[in-house]
Amino acid sequence: MKILKTYQRITFYMVNEIYNEDCFITMSNMNKIIDVVLTSPPYNMTKRKGGPSDKGRYDKYIDWKDEQEYLGWSVNLFNNFNKILKRNGVVLYNFSYSIENPSLPYKLISYILQFTDFQVVDTIFWKKPKSMSHPASYNRLNRICEFVFVLSRKKETKTFKTNKQITKTSTKGQNYYEVIDNFIEAKNNDGSNPLNKATYSTELCDKLLSIYAQDGMTVYDPFMGIGTTSLSCKKRGLDWIGSEISKEQIEYGNTD
Repeated sequence: MKILKTYQRITFYMVNEIYNEDCFITMSNMNKIIDVVLTSPPYNMTKRKGGPSDKGRYDKYIDWKDEQEYLGWSVNLFNNFNKILKRNGVVLYNFSYSIENPSLPYKLISYILQFTDFQVVDTIFWKKPKSMSHPASYNRLNRICEFVFVLSRKKETKTFKTNKQITKTSTKGQNYYEVIDNFIEAKNNDGSNPLNKATYSTELCDKLLSIYAQDGMTVYDPFMGIGTTSLSCKKRGLDWIGSEISKEQIEYGNTD
């Protein structure tokens, strides 16, 4: 067991656990103990016609805030990432859009660049085997790719680490590194269930962690759901911490 401490107070957080609480509560009790944030947040893209009782994709979270509220919530999220990430930590932020809000990813990144200490250092394109179709639209293309934004603190854009290996060194001492393209093919998700119709992809998590996570690192997912990120961390021998507001999803993941 590891004991995680903050400067303000001592809080006992065991690694390799999903905490049934809002991620802002979890992050308020951590201080620079995370190496990689890997997550797929709610995309704010499931506007429903069924009224307040229709929660959409999730059993607890209603995935349709007012746009300005959502952007403010996202800025608050990244400002908290800044508090929990170690020096040279990275955020791997999977994000997409729907037919209702195709410009939201660009607004989101604009807000993060303006109002947080983070900078986009890479944009990865995640290609899925199956596309999100728009059969009723005469002018919208099927969406088969999603973004994974890679972000570091603005002062650490040249110092954050990856697992790229040196392939050769010049006579002048210049290192050259293996080629890793910003295009990842991975399955859509780990399967829908009654509690979460938008589960994450273990295959994608595996491939991202193989690039950005090193032995001894700790990974945090603030929207753990049924535990997809934790499965990838277990496979790679990494420590992890998760937050999830749905007790039912945590229990589902533990028994799946």
